[in-house]
Parts: sequence; C-alpha cells; structure tokens
Amino acid sequence: MKAAGWYGILFGLLAVLSTASADAAPRRIVSMGLCTDQLVMLLADPNTILSVHWVTQDVEDSAMWRQAARYTPNHGLAEEVLRLRPDMVFADGSNSPLAVTMLQRQGISVYTVPVADSFAGVRANIREIATALDDPARGEALIGSFDAALAKTRGSLADLRYRSLVYGANGFSAGIPSLFNDVLAHLGLVNIAARPGQSGWVSMSVEEVLRAEPQLLILGEYRMDAPSMANLVLEHPALDTLRRDRPVVSVPTALWNCGTPYLAQAAQTLRDQVRPLAMSR
Repeated sequence: MKAAGWYGILFGLLAVLSTASADAAPRRIVSMGLCTDQLVMLLADPNTILSVHWVTQDVEDSAMWRQAARYTPNHGLAEEVLRLRPDMVFADGSNSPLAVTMLQRQGISVYTVPVADSFAGVRANIREIATALDDPARGEALIGSFDAALAKTRGSLADLRYRSLVYGANGFSAGIPSLFNDVLAHLGLVNIAARPGQSGWVSMSVEEVLRAEPQLLILGEYRMDAPSMANLVLEHPALDTLRRDRPVVSVPTALWNCGTPYLAQAAQTLRDQVRPLAMSR
C-alpha cells in the first residue's frame, strides 16, 4: 500500500476515535514546535487546534505543511500565544523556558515534550501527547499504524551490508542515538558515523568521508536552491568521485528530521531508491 493510502486509513480511524473522546479533550490548543506540532496534528481534533509554529508550514521542514497551513502561525512567543486564549499548549526543547513559564503563570496547561532521538522516543512522545489530550486510545492507534508501516521495510536492505553515511550541510552526519541511525539500522544498513563517543549530530570533514569509504552515501539536501555556505560542502569536487562509483541518494529532510510516524515513509523512500541502484551494479 502506498504511503498516501496508509495515512488515509489512519486518519479515518483516528477521526472515529476522536469523536468518542471529544467531550473530555481540550478545545483550544496551541503548539509551538516543529516536531510537537506534527504529533499534535496527528492526535488532536483538527477543529481544536488554533496555532502551530510557522516552520511547520514550510515544505522543506515539515511533512505536514499542507495541514499546518490552515492554522495561525506562531513564533513561540508567550505574548502571541496568550492572545489566542488557549486551554492547552504544547512546547518542546526549542522553546524559550521564559515563554513556557509566562504561560504557566497565566494558569495555562503547558506540556513540554522531549525531543525524540529513537523510534522508542517517538512512541513515548505519542503516548504522552495522547494522554494530555485525554485520548490514549488514539495514541495507541497511531503507534500501531507506525509499527505496521515499519514492519514492511524492516531488514529490507540487510543483504547488501552497505557501510552507509548520512552527510549534510556543514558536514554534519548522524551518530548514535539519532533518528537517522534508527532508520539505517531498521533497514539493515551500517551507519559508519555511529561510533563510540559520537552521539547525536557529528561533524565530518570531506577528508574524513573519503577515508571512511562509505558504500552508500545519503545526502541530506536542504534548501539547495538557496545560496548557503553550509551547503557548499555537498558540492565539493571530491564527493563527485563517490558519486561516480557507488550509490548516492537523498531523502527529503522533512520526512526524518522529527520524531514522527513519517520516519516509516523515510525508510520506505530510502529502500525504494537504494534497491534498484544495487541491482544495477
């Protein structure tokens, strides 16, 4: 089943569950962070959401930018959130602690959701938000759909045994723990940036990439049409050598920059690109 079809079934199921618990759920919700916004949009009644962060409306950053476009954008500022008179606010680690404190002092329930760096963290955050919305059944349904989608790609590239590297702007790669590492491990790929002492985002020079000799290079292309010093590293002539003799692919940043069920779509996108390239060599 294609991703669009899977999500259509998911949203239909979630709509039924939402109706059953509508009486107890908050009715005026504001979310102030890119990753939290998307989980809130997947779990809350759409008619109860007032505002999401402006970045969530950007196609380069958000897998749900179309859905986010219907809401008032916010910039994580307490003053603009207070004007919306919310009865529940969701924040994350990117929000100002001062803004969170100001909202709490006004008697507003503020839930600060941790940044997920693993599939387990995604499931935990879904459960936390669903509980805050007084709709845990909807959270379990979303987790079930996420796990079902993941099951379709689990170990699907393990036979290749590719030593793989995610490489993006400013030479950043993904160590462990990280969502990127979980996607690679899930597919059966070896993340060569996941080394002892290399947690989360790690920086690698072009020389280090060449010495590591990845068999699969996954470029983290982001706003490539905009002038950027950070992206110049991806245009380095030395990387052309890698492009000529091994698979080089990219996955839309919006699919795996956040701990959401769209990570399953990132895994599918990567699998669908790598498998044909491997068979042609």
